[in-house]
Amino acid sequence: MKLSELYRILTQTMLQSPPGTEVLLHYEQSAMEDGFSETTSEGISDIRLMNDWPLPGDSMVNNEGTRPKKLVIFYDNHFNLDSSIEP
Repeated sequence: MKLSELYRILTQTMLQSPPGTEVLLHYEQSAMEDGFSETTSEGISDIRLMNDWPLPGDSMVNNEGTRPKKLVIFYDNHFNLDSSIEP
């Protein structure tokens, strides 16, 4: 999925949703086979804009030119996300 497509979908969804709507991640095949359950959904733990390259940083030897970036959405189960919050 391209960022522009995600933006279009999110913009359309925001116009149709009340403020404060929660965002959940769920494995599609599991939802189709077993039915959707919020208890088996996942929460977003981080969103990062990353270089499309396996090594961090810039090479001091090779000119790598401009490297495409990817928006990466990380997720974790709700138990881990909720338990990481300090009281």
